Amino acid sequence: MTKRDERKIIKDPVHGFMDLNEMQVELLSQPEVQRMTWIKQLGLTLLVYPGAHHTRIQHCLGTSYLCTEIAEELDLNQQEKKLIEAAGMLHDIGHAPFSHTIEEVMEKDHEEATKSLILGEKVLDLPGAGSIPELLEDYGLDPEKVADLVTGEFEGKKYLRDIISSQMDADQLDYLARDAHHTGVSYGSIEADWIINMMEVNENRLTYNEKSIDALEDCIIARDHMYSSVYSHKTSAIAEKMVLRAVQRHLKENGDDPEKIFWMTDGELLDTLSSSNSFSREVVERIKTRNLYKQAHILKDTEEGAAEKFEKVSDKPEREIEKDIAELSGLDEELVIVNREREVTKELEPRLRQFNIRIALSGGKVVPLEEVSGTVKSLRKKEPVRNLLSVYTPEKYRKQVGKEAKKYLGD
Repeated sequence: MTKRDERKIIKDPVHGFMDLNEMQVELLSQPEVQRMTWIKQLGLTLLVYPGAHHTRIQHCLGTSYLCTEIAEELDLNQQEKKLIEAAGMLHDIGHAPFSHTIEEVMEKDHEEATKSLILGEKVLDLPGAGSIPELLEDYGLDPEKVADLVTGEFEGKKYLRDIISSQMDADQLDYLARDAHHTGVSYGSIEADWIINMMEVNENRLTYNEKSIDALEDCIIARDHMYSSVYSHKTSAIAEKMVLRAVQRHLKENGDDPEKIFWMTDGELLDTLSSSNSFSREVVERIKTRNLYKQAHILKDTEEGAAEKFEKVSDKPEREIEKDIAELSGLDEELVIVNREREVTKELEPRLRQFNIRIALSGGKVVPLEEVSGTVKSLRKKEPVRNLLSVYTPEKYRKQVGKEAKKYLGD
């Protein structure tokens, strides 16, 4: 076999021609990685941005490719290069259907699930599955180190961990550019090539030349806008909550093991719910026809007395609040869905307010980006408007549910 035969060139809409080496090609062919072809990168965001049909495997490919680019820019040795390329390719293979949508009812998050696949502790019921640890070892890699890079627990060279898991890593450089491309939003555009060209290793840490400050600021602003306008969009949020409720009802009525649901693909989950109980079946029909529950009431943190109103229900489970409001409205509890917004900057993406990015100044001094960027200083102080509590119901019950929800919260 020639050297050319051992490689694969893939045309990517974001990065152009991606030249993959033999190890990347073999990892790509593993069933656990190919499963990501059938899981949407942005869950049900496609109901808002019709172009968002891209999948997790595209992101895994892009991340691994950027790891190759970074390795070459930093002149890493072959062992280090293979280590981050493998981590980039495998870092998301533990995602459940529709990405983060149903993680709430699962016993593990996607990072824990990914680690179990990399270490061979979990073997999927797919032909040829379970070979990832052996394959990594064939290339001289320790599966434990690859898994630790993915979860941020890596205790080796800090700059390798920075490349895979930090405030500005290969993962973010790919997903911001990719998600912006497929959703069609301009404010997610970033200069990944320039940022990579400005990378260097300084004091065992990933550091950026001061010429990259403008590009890094643009990237941080893009990340902030993507979370507020795309990743946290209220329409995709209610669609995902509807699917979550359908899964919960299915598990309750059928007694299925959540582990079984976890390893399904998007299509397999919808098929399972379609043949389940009447509520879960109706949810799937509503998702397919974009006939979603409508917002009947919303409590924003900017409203007068919002904190006091929210405090009354802050300790109650969402299901209990749904039951209370439904009962007041004279409806079945399944006709009311409550979405208690998580704090984006703390729970969904802690990196949004973390700017531990190292900048190498011309005189040799290394400083945090925040010290030399007024833009970053301003962003740290920014507090997004939060919808503390949103109440949803089918269109025909919107008025009565909204009225009772207001009373329930103390209006």
